[in-house]
Amino acid sequence: MTTDTTSGTRIPERHEIAEQDRWNLEAIYPAPEAWEEDFGRLDALLAPVLTLKGKLDGPAALAALFRAEDELYPIVEKLYSYAHHREDENTKDPANQARQQRMVSKYAQIGAQTAWIDPEILAHPLEDLERWRDAPELADFRRTMRVLIRRKPHVLGDREETLLSMAAEIFRVPSATFGYLTNADMTFPDVVDENGKPQPLSNGRYVTFLEKRDRATRRRGFEAMYDTYRSFENTLASTLGGSVKLHNYNAKIRGFDSALDAALHPDAVPANLYSTLIDSVHEALPTYYDYVELRREVLGIEDLDMWDQYVPIVPDFDIKVDWAQACEWVRESCAPLGAEYASGLEECFAGRWIDVYENKGKRSGAYSGGSYLTQPYVLMNYQGTLDWVFTLAHELGHSMHSWLANRAQPYRYADYTIFVAEIASTTNEGLLHEHLLARTDDPRFRAYLLNHLCDQFKGTVFRQTMFAEFERTIHEMDAAGEPLTAQSLGDAYEKLNAKYYGPAIDADARIRSEWSRIPHFYYNFYVYKYATGFCASQVFKRRILESGDQRDQYLDFLRSGGSADPLDLVRTGGVDLTDRKVLTDAFATFSAAVKELRGLLTG
Repeated sequence: MTTDTTSGTRIPERHEIAEQDRWNLEAIYPAPEAWEEDFGRLDALLAPVLTLKGKLDGPAALAALFRAEDELYPIVEKLYSYAHHREDENTKDPANQARQQRMVSKYAQIGAQTAWIDPEILAHPLEDLERWRDAPELADFRRTMRVLIRRKPHVLGDREETLLSMAAEIFRVPSATFGYLTNADMTFPDVVDENGKPQPLSNGRYVTFLEKRDRATRRRGFEAMYDTYRSFENTLASTLGGSVKLHNYNAKIRGFDSALDAALHPDAVPANLYSTLIDSVHEALPTYYDYVELRREVLGIEDLDMWDQYVPIVPDFDIKVDWAQACEWVRESCAPLGAEYASGLEECFAGRWIDVYENKGKRSGAYSGGSYLTQPYVLMNYQGTLDWVFTLAHELGHSMHSWLANRAQPYRYADYTIFVAEIASTTNEGLLHEHLLARTDDPRFRAYLLNHLCDQFKGTVFRQTMFAEFERTIHEMDAAGEPLTAQSLGDAYEKLNAKYYGPAIDADARIRSEWSRIPHFYYNFYVYKYATGFCASQVFKRRILESGDQRDQYLDFLRSGGSADPLDLVRTGGVDLTDRKVLTDAFATFSAAVKELRGLLTG
């Protein structure tokens, strides 16, 4: 029996979701007692690392350290994965909260106990480090050494690093408070739908109201959402402001010019790539304005507002996709990626990697998680729309990336950065788009898919770049001593919103509060990676469909995990993200989609 919660008037409790629609966390630990047993092993696994303190004086000692770390941290991450996923499936459960808090505390404790490692290594002269890096004892750890050497100018002394590690749990408070407030404590009013019936509003269901054909329902959903957030905006300004201050503080004490430079440094991404993205999107805004104007024309709305940005503009073509159909479409669209990829997807669906439906207390949104010693896991809050089918393809792109990398790489080099992760996810979305376009002769469905592609550009490139510019702005405001209050954050956000959406939008003032509900602003210059990844995926999608050799090159990129710097990994796959042409080609794709869509809708 399956559980379809997408058409109900009530958000179900966790126990009401059918087992096959819940992820199989028992594959990590069959019971909480098994988790406790592994948790109890951590001190013994940590001991070989701690015995090396004061002895990191050559290649043999470093090799012993790295091997001891590779015994410890896979277990730490396995424990964290279980605790994190259990909490996210029901954030209201006190046992789930306590287990996660214990794991976060243990992470911080281990961090404090091992904070001496990098300073001790990097206290040695550069010429010694470079010589050790090339020693045969460290053949399996050359990349680790290269990354350490790159970090040398920004690593503090033993005492300072220990103090910072001890404070890790404190530094997490702003984002943790935001999460508990918005996912567990915040309650939303019901929204009267187009039939006059009250429907529950939640973070997970919000967009379903904005996709309604009835404009009054869209407006009621928008107002209810933002009136709720506005009632907490001073608290949320404090949490976001605290997070920004932490980023700026970390950058300053480590000798970076800015929080942006500090955030880009681990990926070896030049700051001009960030600014080039923003500048390129600014240049492409007239094309985006054309799309917003097309939306206004087709909907027949003179005073287009923010609650009109998600309703499909293809007339009389609503599409509802049940879960089984969504899974089948993803299978079919990924077929060009070959047999190994297909077998991984079958393992996913048979092994219950996915937590499908919304339930009370469940974390909103969607993500892919897991660890090196576990299968990947996907959190969904599936609502039966085409957007959610694309979300499924997106998250499975992350999961399959992990599945391939974990099979091909040792623990130390399997994990990859978010920068490359967003390429794998949005390439899957691109393949799904091309598959659905190819299988339909219905001009209405084609127009619907083109509308969806345009909305992907809107949400993943234009909107995320607006977020990226907002992040840069508020970090610069704080660095300049300007207070981050609900008023100043709202002013900055409203100005950018007007710039990015253009003259066709007469925005309700409530949009000033949108910053308060975006969790990604706590992730330290994270969102730009969505935009660069999506633009790269437009190239990868084309290459995969063109030839088997280019597909294999892409799969090798996925299998590479984190075995090189992100930009080098992407080049290995056949795309150079430092070439501005990747961005201009993506905007040309968007422009062509807008033009074809206009022809189908108004021609």
